[in-house]
Amino acid sequence: MAVSLLVLGAVALVFAVFVQAKASDTAERAVPIDPNNAGPATVLAEAAGVEISTPIRPANLTGLGYHPEGESLAAMEPRGKNLSANVVLGLLSGGETPERIHYYVMDAAGRGGPQTGAVDVGATTGTTVYTPVTGTVTAIRPDPMVQNANVIEIKPDTNPDVRVSVTLVRSDGEAGVNDNVTAGKTELGTVADSAEVLDPQLSSYTTDAGNHVTVSVSKSG
Repeated sequence: MAVSLLVLGAVALVFAVFVQAKASDTAERAVPIDPNNAGPATVLAEAAGVEISTPIRPANLTGLGYHPEGESLAAMEPRGKNLSANVVLGLLSGGETPERIHYYVMDAAGRGGPQTGAVDVGATTGTTVYTPVTGTVTAIRPDPMVQNANVIEIKPDTNPDVRVSVTLVRSDGEAGVNDNVTAGKTELGTVADSAEVLDPQLSSYTTDAGNHVTVSVSKSG
């Protein structure tokens, strides 16, 4: 009888530790990047030989979600752990990074192109947006999706044959057309309020309205 009680007590203790660890892990995974271990220009992904840094400071990130956005885009190779992956495969993968980047691959929602052709980088409206690559601004044009927002196109120094686009930006930053920009340092503007007119898909993976900027890499300039 005493032995049975000891065994039951040990099982209960192990179960309690497991539940606590699981809860702690879930809370940690809710953070897209650990700001304590990440710099302002933490690399999120690579596409066509170009490293894509976070356009939002790690401490201000609300979520990271990859999705298709057309056949003309280059597929990104995300860094970090895919929280959308199969649980077993996720345990076997070595995708975790020192910055503890956690991202989702969202549903295609009828869009064509590579699954990781674009990444929605979540932040609240008005958050400062920085350039995700070092290069030259080649165009700033109105965003067709949201009024008073722009699409900013950049020719990266590491591959001048592609273009990196950042959409849903209120362009009140330091950069203009033909200006040189530095990843993680040059301000492009602020996050527009896309949730006011759209239903951002990223909101399904965050605890807020899902406002964000979208970064993509075109295969040709």
